[in-house]
Amino acid sequence: MKSKLIYFLSISLIFSICIIAESYSTDKRVRIHQHQITPAMVEEQGNDDSFRTHLPIIKINTNNQKIPGTPIINGSTTTKYELAEDGTSDIVVSFEVIDNKGMTNDLNSTPTIQTDAKIHYRGNSSRYFDKKSYSVQLVNDYGSNEEELLGMARHDKWVLNGPFLDRSLLRNYVCMNIAGEIMDYAPNVRYCELFVDDEYKGVYLLMEPISQGEGRLNLTKTEDKNNYTSFIVNWDREGKGKYELNNLTYYTLKTNGSTLDIRYPGTAKLTEEKLNYIQEEISKVEKILYSNDLYLDDTYTELIDINAFAEYFIINEFFRNVDAGRYSTYYYKDMREKIKPVVWDFNNSCNNYMDEEFDESGFSLQDTPWFSQLVKDKKFVALVIGKYRELRKSYLSEDYLVDYIDSTNRWLGEAVQRNDEVWGYVYDLNHYNPFNFLTPVERNVTSHEEAVKQFKDYIIRRGKWLDNHIESLYQYCADSKNVNNVKR
Repeated sequence: MKSKLIYFLSISLIFSICIIAESYSTDKRVRIHQHQITPAMVEEQGNDDSFRTHLPIIKINTNNQKIPGTPIINGSTTTKYELAEDGTSDIVVSFEVIDNKGMTNDLNSTPTIQTDAKIHYRGNSSRYFDKKSYSVQLVNDYGSNEEELLGMARHDKWVLNGPFLDRSLLRNYVCMNIAGEIMDYAPNVRYCELFVDDEYKGVYLLMEPISQGEGRLNLTKTEDKNNYTSFIVNWDREGKGKYELNNLTYYTLKTNGSTLDIRYPGTAKLTEEKLNYIQEEISKVEKILYSNDLYLDDTYTELIDINAFAEYFIINEFFRNVDAGRYSTYYYKDMREKIKPVVWDFNNSCNNYMDEEFDESGFSLQDTPWFSQLVKDKKFVALVIGKYRELRKSYLSEDYLVDYIDSTNRWLGEAVQRNDEVWGYVYDLNHYNPFNFLTPVERNVTSHEEAVKQFKDYIIRRGKWLDNHIESLYQYCADSKNVNNVKR
């Protein structure tokens, strides 16, 4: 009897350990917030003239090549982008990183990483900015070269984002990290200071682009022998994509000028059969979302991760990211799982949209593909409201966000002043032009301090407005609003 009891207790103990181990498995992502783990420096310059900083330093040497990707404008229309001298869209450069973790980084120090890279200017409206952003692919003599950069997972593809229209320098860092605490995945970001051909270019964010890979979207890799595949697709402006889909919402003209483009698998692995499979999977979801079936049962929730879509809705609405849902919008699917969204690009958020003012009131996603239908389902709206109320007690609380912004800004320290020595002319509104400023001119701030205050004040007002009006989302699933659209 005693031996049976010991056996039973042993089995129970083993089972309990397995449960605990599962809850702490490597599938649980731990978000790294750079400003919380890297100490700031009290004094960044020594007695000599060497450049020193607590931020990592990235150095690009073009060997006197012209960086391709600048828009070529004919009148008021962009006809194409500049190419390299050999007619290609990238140039190969020397790419160096100086990242002495937790210590001072000196421009004259031996690089911690040194490799070649292919680069070009990137972005939509940001290509017109004086301060450019860069697409980076690390390469070597054998092809792509995967490296771990600034503590982020090893990969060959990266983005150097130059916050410029966002004069606070904070939006992408703050919003990506907050999203990363809420969703399964949001791109990791790290501040750095950039030099190109020995010229100081200011404060940048090194970002993970949305791509397949361990530590990013760790999707089951596509196989040549299979016609089905994991995939990543991107909503963006029609005509921009390389492999745009002819899915249901596109050919029924419900996308308002945006299309879905395949981002994974890439050219080397994307066959016609795989393209057709992705198109069919997307259209399968859309046929349910845009039909009566949405209201009859939970069929669509078998195909998309409703919790992930609710979290995406909350994050982008809270920060009033008005491009979300139609542009710079990514969905992904592991072949064994449901479709999920992932956040991208918050530079235009919190009333920082270049061409139009968006105050703290109202919603945006209800007018975008897929979400225009999801908000017609009371279960989805109730899920959004419930999650929102909970998140306002933690990552979306006023105190948490204001402290997060203030502590990040303090941590950036003298890097802000160095950045403004190069780009601070934008605070003089006599330099106003429609390519580098918000429209109309009076929307623009005249100091970094004002930009940070504007960012914080907007978040406070937006949170209070949502607290008082989040339940108004039920209007979109009311019978009276949808009586002419569907039969229940």
